[in-house]
Amino acid sequence: MRRLAALLLLVLAAPAIAAKSATVTVLYTSDMHARVLPVDDVRERPADGSVAQVATLVARLRAANPRTVVLDGGDAIQGTPLGYYGIVAPVGPGFDPTIAAMNLVGYDAAVLGNHEFNFGLAVLRRSLEQSRFPWLAAGLGGVAEAKLPVGDELILERGGVRIAVLGLTNPNIPNWDPPSHWRPLEFPDPIEVAKARVPRLRERADVVVVVAHTGFERDLDTGEANGTDYENFGWRLARLPGIDVLLTGHAHRNVPPRLVGTTVVAQPGRWADTVTRIDLRVERQGRRWKVVGWEGTNLKTAGETADERVLAAVGDLHARTLAELSRPLGTLAAPLPIGGVPTADDASVDLIHAVQLEASGARLSLAAPLAAGRAETPAGPLTPRLAHRLYPYPNTLVVVRLTGAQLKDVLEHAVRGWVGMDCAKLPCTLLRNPQLPSYNYDTLEGASYLVDPTAPVGSRVRGLSIGNRPVAATDTLEVVINSYRAAGGGVFPHLADAPRVREIDRPMVELLVDHLANRGTITPAATDNWAFAPPLLETVAPAAPAPAN
Repeated sequence: MRRLAALLLLVLAAPAIAAKSATVTVLYTSDMHARVLPVDDVRERPADGSVAQVATLVARLRAANPRTVVLDGGDAIQGTPLGYYGIVAPVGPGFDPTIAAMNLVGYDAAVLGNHEFNFGLAVLRRSLEQSRFPWLAAGLGGVAEAKLPVGDELILERGGVRIAVLGLTNPNIPNWDPPSHWRPLEFPDPIEVAKARVPRLRERADVVVVVAHTGFERDLDTGEANGTDYENFGWRLARLPGIDVLLTGHAHRNVPPRLVGTTVVAQPGRWADTVTRIDLRVERQGRRWKVVGWEGTNLKTAGETADERVLAAVGDLHARTLAELSRPLGTLAAPLPIGGVPTADDASVDLIHAVQLEASGARLSLAAPLAAGRAETPAGPLTPRLAHRLYPYPNTLVVVRLTGAQLKDVLEHAVRGWVGMDCAKLPCTLLRNPQLPSYNYDTLEGASYLVDPTAPVGSRVRGLSIGNRPVAATDTLEVVINSYRAAGGGVFPHLADAPRVREIDRPMVELLVDHLANRGTITPAATDNWAFAPPLLETVAPAAPAPAN
């Protein structure tokens, strides 16, 4: 009888002993940019990742450990024709395919990114209302007035372990989107918000996870500043006490889980091609749980099968999107290379210039190469695919008034990223700063000028003229720019503060489609209004050898 009682006591005690330790799995995505399906509809080829594949991966990992939390860091709803035509354009307005797919994944929470604001508050509100999981942006002011269903934080429970999630959006949003897209919202300093909220969350929860739509303003190995602290604050966040895990995004970097100070940090790349997995080992200490160890990795989604539920949920919209992308508009008379930073006047960027000038009536146009990756559109049928390939962002247009001196400053800023030339082998190779995105190398149409990439920054643009007349510092000029530049994007001088002459409140992709359809036949050609012109040294050619007798 005593043996039976002892055995019974051991059996009853076993769950209590096991419950003294556990593993909490955190799964995280960010910057998925509406990559719902594993296909690139613009380039008509398979894609490396998708929300549909994230769904399959998450389902398997969640089944293996019920103590799983699934989070997203924002920039989810913008980025593909499927997303665009679902929530903005007339193919299927109101249905957000990314939100529908994320609902099927079973996210526990997501944080607002900057690209969530690209279509304005009405569209954002409609998308968030379709979400079956909460969206977070701690300290965001004006939420009630804007009628946005957005919270600050939440506490989840997994097998008795309480996990606090604090969401932080990017405070630089007002410098990327026009005021009409975000007012009456007010964007707080995320570091101050975290300082105030993390200690309180620490008291209420066993594990504190901060999800922030930001990258790192310092090199993670050396701690050296990279000059991006106006939009990136991950390093400073990671140094705050009380945070167990910091999940970042925005910068599209693949940062597998690692330590910064005592905080586990990670970033899962972009386009739903990667899922961050962090396994936190927790032990019961009195009435609380404490993180005592961790393991983590970034998992590729490319090998996963697409979730059939996601395919079915967006199938009808996808079919209508493909039909719209293939709609005949005219003929492309010659191949059109697209992408990269041009080292000479570029026909694809000049096509953007032509649309901006036509839509705005301005004399001058400022534009940058925006296509992701290099590709060539072959000669043949012209369809809306070309517009999406040229212009993947939903920017509108603004005409601003600049002086000649200010325009010169703008151009100098646009060519600051060149760091030299390598002429060891001809033709010479232009060298550029890899930290500066290609979409910050704007060119100007409507004027002519030369660029010396070897001259000091700020003194590279020469011979700026309109027609045959040099631009004087006191000239008054109207320049059409996109809404990203007009809001301060790229930190170009003068553009955000310049007087606004008029605004064209239609997405550039729509303007491009109209332009292509109205022209019927497009013959790609650069106007050659600007060129690189480094200085040359005069030398004497060696004398020819004397003829043999």
